[in-house]
Amino acid sequence: MADDFGLKIGIEGEKEFKNAIREINQSFKVLGSEMNLVASQFDKQDKSVEAVAARNRVLSKEIVAQKEKNRHLGESACQRRLLFRGDRPTDAKLADTA
Repeated sequence: MADDFGLKIGIEGEKEFKNAIREINQSFKVLGSEMNLVASQFDKQDKSVEAVAARNRVLSKEIVAQKEKNRHLGESACQRRLLFRGDRPTDAKLADTA
């Protein structure tokens, strides 16, 4: 019965993980379009404060999205390791991370 429980969590977690990554990838597409809009509004050689600030806003959003994607990928890798290798944190390990 414990095996069924672990498998169910893995499958449900996988679906949520894929949906989260799909949403993040979609946000990258939107941010790419936003950057293209900013580029069309300013000459590529434009170094004005407005041009640099507009590019910086889009790049900051991209960094946040990339960090979120990395977080999801890291969590997924940890969960997969726990499911497939059977690594289970001991009480001592849990106390160290708290």
